[in-house]
Parts: sequence; structure tokens; C-alpha cells
Amino acid sequence: MWHSVWNDAPTLNRVSTLLAALACIACIAVALQWAAARPLFDIRRVVIVGTLDNADPAHLAAVVQQGLRGTFFTMDLAAARDALQKVTWVRHVAVRRQWPGRLEIAVEEHRPLARWNDAALVNAQGELFDAGYGEELPDFYGPDGTAAEVTARYREFTAALSARQPAIEALARSARGAWDVKLDDGMTVALGREQVGERWNRWIQVSERYQDRIAQGGQLAAVDMRYANGFAARIIGGRKEAAAGAKAAPAR
Repeated sequence: MWHSVWNDAPTLNRVSTLLAALACIACIAVALQWAAARPLFDIRRVVIVGTLDNADPAHLAAVVQQGLRGTFFTMDLAAARDALQKVTWVRHVAVRRQWPGRLEIAVEEHRPLARWNDAALVNAQGELFDAGYGEELPDFYGPDGTAAEVTARYREFTAALSARQPAIEALARSARGAWDVKLDDGMTVALGREQVGERWNRWIQVSERYQDRIAQGGQLAAVDMRYANGFAARIIGGRKEAAAGAKAAPAR
């Protein structure tokens, strides 16, 4: 068999041609790899794209320049992205090369919406992140894993408020699923666990029409909307503590 192959000139020619082609490809690959690593192709400029209100562009550029290695062709973009993703205030980052020696970094910042359990911040997407922030924000409270749910409720409740009504200062969801709202005039609204949206909208309608009459000359401190046919109100400084609606115990 081997004797027949060695005496088969066409087969030998094809094999030798294939080996020569493979050797040529290997040489080209080595040459390209060598050339790609030359200083000629170093990244000479890092450009930050995107509106940054809190993250430091110089720090972002330093993370790339100091923590990563490689040229235009050899830099590991996934590693660059992972390193930048750990920078405070960075929510999402995309990294791409631009010929001949430029690295473009598109950054999306976290946009703080509220504080979470006095320990972290919540962004506009309902995601938690850690950062220092000195501006006023509403407070969210809830069990672990409920930040997105609380954020959705906050948006729902806020959208129902008119421009002349107090804003939401704090929103809390208990472990059992009960909701409580504190407004920035100091009043609290208990909504319970059931028909939460309907109860909030009912309070909005009542407060727009009758809040001054409910307060009876005092300050309306709290309302409990868990009653099926009405609500209970706690008044400070009025003629007496008032209650409206059903006399039975409130619903859940």
C-alpha cells in the first residue's frame, strides 16, 4: 500500500502542495501576530462617549490605560468592558476600536431614583447600586429582591399625583406585601396588600376634593385606605381624631 502511494506522483504532488500551503498560512499567522503586537499599533487615544454627571471620565480612561495591556489588535475588549463595569456609577459600557489607534468607550451611568433601605441607591430601572450621593432622593424600603417592584409602584403612584399635591417622600413594602406611602408634607397613607392601585387612586380623588374638610382645622397626619367603603384618618391639632367610612376592621 505505502509502496503504491510513494509511487503515485499525482497524490504526492497534492500532499506536498497542501503541506506547503499550511506552512505558508502558519508563517503568515505568526507574522501577523508579531506585527499586531508592535508599538506602531498601540492605543494612543481613549475617548469617552456619553453624558456623565457623576462618573469621572479621567478615571475611566485610567482604568483602561493602567489596568489593561495590548495594542489596537491585541487588546482584550471583553476584559476592558469588565474592568470598566466595576467603576462606580457605571451601569453599562461598550468598548470598540477605531482605526488607527483610538479606543472608544460608550458609558451609560446609573441615574439615581431613590435610596434603598438606607444602604444603597436605586436607579431608574429599579436596579440597586452603591455610590455616594448628596442630593435629596425619596426613600424606598422593602425586602431583598423587591427593588424593581417598589420602583414600579413608585412610578405608578407618582403618575397619579397632580402638580398641586405633595410628592412621595418614602415608599415601603413590607415582607407580607403591604404598602405604606409617606408624602413630603408628613402625611402617611396605608394601602394594605390588596387592591393597592385602586386604593391609592381613591385616596387621590378624596384628597383633591375633601382634604381640608377631613382635617377639621387640624393637620391630617395619616389615612388608612384599607376599609372597603371608606377610610380612617388621624388628625393632629383638630377638634378630635376623625374616622370616615366603615366601622369594621380594615381589610388587608
